[in-house]
Amino acid sequence: MEKLFSEFSGLSEQQWKDQIIKDLKGAEYASLTWHTNNGFDVKPFYTGENTEDRKPLFEFSDWDICEPIDVLDVKFANHQALQALKKGASGLVFNIHKKIDTKTLLKDISLYHIYSQFNISNDALHVLTDLKSIYGKPNSYDGKLKCFVNIDPIHLFALYGEWHDSQEKDLSALKQLVHIPINASLYQEAGCAQVNELAFTLAHCNEYFNYLNDTNSLNKPIHISVSVGGDFFTEIAKLRALRQLVALLQDAYGCKNELHIHAQTSMLNKSEKDAYTNLLRSTTEAMSAVIGGTNSLSISGYDQLFNQANEFSSRMAINQQHILKDESYLNKVADMAAGSYYIEQLTDQLAQNAWEKFKTLESKGGFIACIKTKYVQETIHADFNTLKENYKQNRSVLIGVNKFPNTTERKEVLKDKSESDKGVRITPKRLTEFL
Repeated sequence: MEKLFSEFSGLSEQQWKDQIIKDLKGAEYASLTWHTNNGFDVKPFYTGENTEDRKPLFEFSDWDICEPIDVLDVKFANHQALQALKKGASGLVFNIHKKIDTKTLLKDISLYHIYSQFNISNDALHVLTDLKSIYGKPNSYDGKLKCFVNIDPIHLFALYGEWHDSQEKDLSALKQLVHIPINASLYQEAGCAQVNELAFTLAHCNEYFNYLNDTNSLNKPIHISVSVGGDFFTEIAKLRALRQLVALLQDAYGCKNELHIHAQTSMLNKSEKDAYTNLLRSTTEAMSAVIGGTNSLSISGYDQLFNQANEFSSRMAINQQHILKDESYLNKVADMAAGSYYIEQLTDQLAQNAWEKFKTLESKGGFIACIKTKYVQETIHADFNTLKENYKQNRSVLIGVNKFPNTTERKEVLKDKSESDKGVRITPKRLTEFL
């Protein structure tokens, strides 16, 4: 092997470029540069000259397979959870926005042995009290904090366009928690480009750091939820850049918080048309999340747009993750993107541009202030319009929607029962409604 390497000399970046220009036969080399929606360019190729030697950004390789459950009927939600665990899920994500019987919801479920996430609003604060015996306690299997009761006042403010009571009272819920919850999934779901999404997530986190720093309770684990879209390599780099950015913020405050990233597949690019194609979209999104370093992952059912929760689509979603583990062995390597010239460069570009955007947000008074002035909403709206135009002009493709559509297919989309736009609300969107 040593002899083999000595017989072949390496090529410089300039040599690669010269060969590409030769192969283009007169076409412009600059035409190969990708002008991204994130405000920076991606070159046609990268070499070791572009990237210093890198160490992995994280050392774990496995992740928890999660079932997302909207708790509308408690007994049915319990049935969904038990069925998911039987199918091989190792985590449960409950979305609770009303008063429920927590004991009935968790009947025959041992939270001590799985990852669990309870996303609650102010009308479900009793869940925090109901789970006081388990929330904040180490998991019996691996000794880590794996039960999270998430009430994120800024997320709820952005989603509903108003505080539940008042800013101060809503934020005070954070003092009851043993971790810092940040639900940043809304930004991607509303059509945000990755640089702005990272900047908003960091500014969101910084608001809580500022608030908790005043109460001397900053050293808590951080739980960040993000949505992952279909831009395969950029989404890998996004999660890696997020770890770098959170580490920078921790350095600024002189703290070292354990970070848990939960990823969910996006609904932004899903379609009721040619619905099985959603399985392909969510599989590549799941791969991006895993390679990018998510700690837990939930995949939405391929038919979620037009069908009620059902065991078939749930089984398919769980099996997608089993395939990534048991057939693709993605749970056997830690930070497999480390050392990839392209992904390392993309990670750096996202992180650097997001940090500059974060500083802009802080100069305007911080994240909450930027939501109130609608600076955040206007930025997301501009990003979504750019994304939408790319699909309208067929520069980007959704199979079954703007490419190879089945004109005879008709499905009724389940209507969103959330409130209509008002105030400062940030609204989740779906591309197919605009194409």
